Amino acid sequence: MSTFNRIVVTLLLLALVPIVTIVLIAPLDAIDLLRDGLDEIESQLDPSPSTAQIAIMAGLALLIDLVLIILIYLELRSPKETTVRVQRAEGGEAQIAIDSVVNRVRFQVDRLPGVLEVEPTIVPRRGGVEVILDVEMADDGKLSANIEEISVIARRVVEEEMGLELKGKPKLNLRTVDYPGQVLDAAPRIPEPAPMEEAAYEVEPEPSAGETPREAEAEEEPQSGAAETSDDRDADEVDESGSTDA
Repeated sequence: MSTFNRIVVTLLLLALVPIVTIVLIAPLDAIDLLRDGLDEIESQLDPSPSTAQIAIMAGLALLIDLVLIILIYLELRSPKETTVRVQRAEGGEAQIAIDSVVNRVRFQVDRLPGVLEVEPTIVPRRGGVEVILDVEMADDGKLSANIEEISVIARRVVEEEMGLELKGKPKLNLRTVDYPGQVLDAAPRIPEPAPMEEAAYEVEPEPSAGETPREAEAEEEPQSGAAETSDDRDADEVDESGSTDA
């Protein structure tokens, strides 16, 4: 808004320079010039305007009036304060940013048990500040104790840590939700899958190093043949003993 004000003031001053010069040097000529201009404007106007023309001019007048009212409001409104004066500063004057106070209060209050989310608002007042806290808390059945603890922490941060003067008590806007522990306990449990049974299988002996599968089979065949030969010998001995007895 300050830039807009500079532009408007500069244009007005530039327009006033020639007007003031002509009026003061030749006032009669200035009056004649003004009269001629007004007569020219009067000749261009319709003495009996229609309803549509009246409506258009009325709408244009309302639009200009609205713009002027907005400009007046923007000019007269108090600017938003971004800093606040430290009341307890010794040895000089100090200003602290409001965002710094907000961040400090948020950090300290958010550390309290049961606090899920907090959004502080610092409103500068004459000789101090007002603290408004929007707090989302877990419904753990200790609401009154939590409110007292939050108020104490907010007052300590504002007055002792930041050196400001707190106007009144901190205002808390609370919103409670279900306690997270209860929500987790009520969640259904997913059954664990049954262990998979391992299929039984026989492990075949692996051939020794440097031995091919064919050599291993060749070694097994003589052993089986030797076993058959010993069985035949036992059968022949039984036959011979039987014939001798006879």
